[in-house]
Amino acid sequence: MRSEVSMSQLEAECPVIIVGGGASGLSTAGALSKLGIRSTILDQDDRIGSSWERRYECLKLHTIRRYSGLAHYPIPRERPRYLSKDEYAAYLREYAEALGLDVSLGERVNSLQKITNNSAGMTWELVTNAGKRRSRIVVIATGHYSEANIPTWEGIKEYSGEFIHTSQYTSGAAYEGKKVLVIGLGNSGAEIAADLSRHGAASVSVSVRTPPPIVNREMFKVLPVQVFGIALSPLRIPRIIDGIGALLRRISIGDLSAYGLGKAEWGPFTVKRPAVIDAGFVEQLKQGRIQIEKNIVSFDKTGVLYADGSRESVDVIIAATGFRTGLDKLLKVAGVIDDKGQPLFRSGRPTSAPGLYFVGFDETVRGHLYEINRESRRLAVEVEGYLKRNQ
Repeated sequence: MRSEVSMSQLEAECPVIIVGGGASGLSTAGALSKLGIRSTILDQDDRIGSSWERRYECLKLHTIRRYSGLAHYPIPRERPRYLSKDEYAAYLREYAEALGLDVSLGERVNSLQKITNNSAGMTWELVTNAGKRRSRIVVIATGHYSEANIPTWEGIKEYSGEFIHTSQYTSGAAYEGKKVLVIGLGNSGAEIAADLSRHGAASVSVSVRTPPPIVNREMFKVLPVQVFGIALSPLRIPRIIDGIGALLRRISIGDLSAYGLGKAEWGPFTVKRPAVIDAGFVEQLKQGRIQIEKNIVSFDKTGVLYADGSRESVDVIIAATGFRTGLDKLLKVAGVIDDKGQPLFRSGRPTSAPGLYFVGFDETVRGHLYEINRESRRLAVEVEGYLKRNQ
């Protein structure tokens, strides 16, 4: 593993370049190495695992150790069942070291385009902050979380309080005694709301546009909900499974309508999207320490107007509004992403551009890291075949 790159190294063509040194990129390189295929990972950070270490302090994996490891090197058994963000970052560094992966740190890819009329057989050219690279195959493993997605709300520029995205949030300790509004109830929004409440925020409100399904991390404190997802995903009866899941949620969590949170408007198996995993949110909600509000209409200097006509003054606004991939800025390739920047092709599968692949972008109810392991192994076999066919 190396952290610096020279111009001579840049000029040396590598059969496979992987853009992104997170879990997806590392697992792909690991799977390729087991097949004897050389690859180079390019990552803009100066340390493996930095993207995990930057996330909020209370973050832990929602998936169990057994199903969170990467290809060909599982998480050691002495680690806890649910790793913290820092523990997982340490595992990623251990993974890269154990498999001897070639990682170029501090190298940011600015653009990727196809090479035409190249007699050397190289298909792709990448422009980075260190120079240019060429490769026969490029794997995009930058993931869903490249850019903060912040909607343009009416009046938001007039708001004079503190406004941040979840990517900037560290700990609820900084907001003790303050009135805080969290916009959005995905996993990050729910965890941050609970964290704020535990740290003594004066009030915590959560604006919810579409009520999500909320599940316990372990069903009835016995079975990890991830196992439920892995076991039932192959069954092609998503609506029936979601109906059973709704009944189990009602038994284990209860009816949350009395606390302002209505019936879930979508099912995880039907839309192939993970539910919100409860990490203390429901308890805080039932204790009255978190208030559910309607969707946002507009902002003014000191607060927010909701869709039901009510208004609330708040000191801090935290946008839990998700991320964008940023692929529209990176890829100079037509027909591989949609207008939202999402890949048009499944992770680990061929695309319409020969030699270009994605990994780590598919939504799943089985656990994102579990899927990354599978996708990277599948991709390695596909890359092996591609290289043999194009010798």
